[in-house]
Amino acid sequence: MRLAIIGGGASAVTLVDALARSAPKEKVRVSIFEPRAVLGPGRPYQEDADSALINRPADAMSIRHADPLDFRNWLREVAGSGEFPSVDPEARFQPRWLFGVYLRRRLASAAARLAAGGGTVDVCAAAVEDVIPVDGQLLTLTSTGVTQPHDHVVMCLGTPRPADIYGLSGRPGFVADPYPLTEPLPTGEPVTVLGSNLSAVDIAVALLRRGHTAPIRLMSRNGLLPSVRCRPVAIDPVEADRLAEAVRHTPPAALWTTVRRLLRSSLAAHGASPDEIALDLAVGESAAGRVARQLGRTDAADCWRAVLLPLLDPVGELLWQRLPLHTRESFLRRHNTRIATVLNPMPPATAALLLEALRNGSLEVHSGVTAVTARPGGGFTVTAAGQEHRAGVLLNAARATPYDPEESAGWLLGRLAERGLARPHPCGGVYVDFTTNQVLGRASGLYALGHLASGDIYYANAGSLLGISARAERIVARIQRGSTPGTSPLATSSTLTIGGRLDG
Repeated sequence: MRLAIIGGGASAVTLVDALARSAPKEKVRVSIFEPRAVLGPGRPYQEDADSALINRPADAMSIRHADPLDFRNWLREVAGSGEFPSVDPEARFQPRWLFGVYLRRRLASAAARLAAGGGTVDVCAAAVEDVIPVDGQLLTLTSTGVTQPHDHVVMCLGTPRPADIYGLSGRPGFVADPYPLTEPLPTGEPVTVLGSNLSAVDIAVALLRRGHTAPIRLMSRNGLLPSVRCRPVAIDPVEADRLAEAVRHTPPAALWTTVRRLLRSSLAAHGASPDEIALDLAVGESAAGRVARQLGRTDAADCWRAVLLPLLDPVGELLWQRLPLHTRESFLRRHNTRIATVLNPMPPATAALLLEALRNGSLEVHSGVTAVTARPGGGFTVTAAGQEHRAGVLLNAARATPYDPEESAGWLLGRLAERGLARPHPCGGVYVDFTTNQVLGRASGLYALGHLASGDIYYANAGSLLGISARAERIVARIQRGSTPGTSPLATSSTLTIGGRLDG
């Protein structure tokens, strides 16, 4: 079997690891196409500042769905060896660069395991610009002109780069993509960051940790910082089952209303305050007040955020897939920005540092951004809440765009769409079959994993390595059952799978 993986980040690692653990009965030739020099870390987990922490607890960062403590156990191993003397293996939130090391080593181990069974893992340091179905095979065409045949192709394209909303790329002082944060950042002059999400927080923390003394401004449309992560509460299995049954069996047209009612009931049963819910989702509270308030609630069993996440995690993917398309589009347009602050919270240690900076005036958060323009003499003008702010250095942390057609991932998707091999999804990425992650189009054997499948698999869940690992295992099981590439049985499907279940 010949398998191509387009992209060499964390999703690709979960796929190779799942394949190696499946003990394939036939020799497998894996080709990974990745133009970056280092495989494994992708964009989020490169060599970076120690201050850039993973926003999920270490216990939820395994690449192995069935072994959620794999990363934690690896941390204990490397700490015991003395290789990383500064590492605290019991810390709840670990540096992103350290997770990158874990990814690289798990990829090497998986490759060695496949090699021991007679397989190979080859790396092509080039981007794939096209995938062409020919005579029951899928041919990859790279930017260097190399063509290779494969039985199956999995696209692991990662998260798109930040959006250049105001067309500032190429302007002096504009940093279009500030990752990795180890790259030189200005230390002696005011810095403005476009955005107030997790990426913006990473930038602010990196600057503060290295002694930046000039003012730092985070400026966005809503001015909402990520929520502070709570310790999740234990959910009664009966309560969880009631929600899961509703998600599986409620007709799609009534699903959104039904789930909201059940969630409100569960939150009330745990003592959650409607006032706290409204305040967490509202725009207007001061950033310092919001962070201080939420820091005081990280261990509160009646905090609604401590209840919501463990309730939603097991059913989030299926809930999103069963909602009507117009409901999904409306949610993304009207609610996603605020809900994302809850579903993607920041570690308490990060919040505590931000709070100190907010109180001493070294950090400001502004809302109401409506325009950013380049000044004729250099620098920028940011218009927010009717006021103009000057900025000499502008770091871009805007939310991810659709894949840029000027980049290799966007170019590839454009080519596939032209020939009907993939259909752009209005909610992000491309249409996929919910059960198998197979791309819905004119050829079978083509799959999408991670952010690329976010239109049908809500990325709050798909972005979890445990969730991606579960999907990777499903893809591996599918391709090992001997599905034949060629014309897709889904090619003429005009509707998505309705009511699919993760248990098959």
